[in-house]
Amino acid sequence: METINKEIIELAKGGDERSMTDLFNAYKDYVMRSAFIMLRSRDEAEDVTENVFYKVFTNLHSFDMERDFHPWLSRIIRNECFTYLKRNRRQVTNTETFLDTIASEDSHPETIHLVQSILDQLSQKEREIIQLRFYQELTFEEMAKVLSTSVGNVKVRIHRAIKKLKEMMPNDA
Repeated sequence: METINKEIIELAKGGDERSMTDLFNAYKDYVMRSAFIMLRSRDEAEDVTENVFYKVFTNLHSFDMERDFHPWLSRIIRNECFTYLKRNRRQVTNTETFLDTIASEDSHPETIHLVQSILDQLSQKEREIIQLRFYQELTFEEMAKVLSTSVGNVKVRIHRAIKKLKEMMPNDA
């Protein structure tokens, strides 16, 4: 993911269309991938991505430049995904694979299927914490901001999710 400097964010806050385009281009793939991981549907992720950027650009004026942009954006993504799920009154049960877009091209189909089936067994909260840490690569502090919780709680949740994953892994994997 390309990061954007604060000067561009400041210009976008002021309504500079070029800076807004730069901001969109820098984060569009990240937003789409994050929404896809949570929703497991490309069409739904595209809808949420549009909503996320609408929220970003309508609320950018209130963004505190002393804070990091990435956790603020991640929080919007998370909230929009949950709003989408609530509005459509469904749980994430779709078994459509999301690893095809994340896994490297040299991954074996058996490996992709194994990891996906194991992740499908996790709860929504466990998949979310794994997504934030390993796919979005947030720090514990950033995760705590996104989840509105303490760093200690984030570490406990990560530890428990990883422990559960290890227990679910076959011995020969």
